[in-house]
Amino acid sequence: MDTSTLQHKKVKLECLNAEERRAHAKETYAQKSYFQTLFNADEVNLSCKEHALQFQAEINRLVTEKNILPTIVSLESMHQYIGDELTAYDFTHGVNKLSSYFYQTDDHFKKVYHQFIRFLRNEIVKEPFLFQATPTIRLHCPKAINANLYPRYHSDIFYGHPPEEFNIWIPLTPKLGGHGFSIMSVDESKTELNKFNYDFAEFVGSATHDRSFSAHCESVAHAVEANLGEMFLFDSRCIHSGEPLKEHTRVSIDIRLLPLSQYQKMTVEYRGTGRLKILFELGHCYHELNSDQL
Repeated sequence: MDTSTLQHKKVKLECLNAEERRAHAKETYAQKSYFQTLFNADEVNLSCKEHALQFQAEINRLVTEKNILPTIVSLESMHQYIGDELTAYDFTHGVNKLSSYFYQTDDHFKKVYHQFIRFLRNEIVKEPFLFQATPTIRLHCPKAINANLYPRYHSDIFYGHPPEEFNIWIPLTPKLGGHGFSIMSVDESKTELNKFNYDFAEFVGSATHDRSFSAHCESVAHAVEANLGEMFLFDSRCIHSGEPLKEHTRVSIDIRLLPLSQYQKMTVEYRGTGRLKILFELGHCYHELNSDQL
């Protein structure tokens, strides 16, 4: 199916006033999501061992080819071989320089990535979907400078993502003392958002700068328990956060999918609130081809 013919006039999210945005957010959280219909849950762990190991090998290859390290080491021990300038988090985005090296990959990585997309299409989602053109590769190290920026509780939709998306998170290192990743259920997320009248910006401000509220969120959320060789899928409305790591480096990949059936129904145009202001449309955030066109 040619998704390029599916473009239609949509209301731009950034053009809604504050009251309209809160109403839209409240309606979003009131509905049963595609994810909940598909999995009968807010989150699920599923096996993807072959693909996780392929991704792990690709990260090891890129670490040496990008001259981050001269030789391959276990990913969970990377922090022992690199300096603070790579592991420190910046104040604005909470991203370290190490992760920024993986904003660009190469054709071989993309081939492995597209094989995984076909696996998802055939075995998990079983209908066409749009998918993130470049997956997000994260490398978090223990005892990093500015690690106190975490936790930063949020949902991707707070930053402009379509609520029709769902998230896939793949750990590429063992769980060891924990992945440093915590999440709330949809109902728990609704309870917390209701305190802020579904004002996403107000929630993020409190979760980022009010340590007592951040501690409260930690008490509500639970740790993600996916093992190496599994993927953790969750409803995009779930509030979640990374947590400071204590002893090991955690490497992971984030991927966001948007089922074609949901994309066709969207009446709102979504754009990211970050530096790039990326548009959540085909050929922008999402690959120009859908899962059935690869």
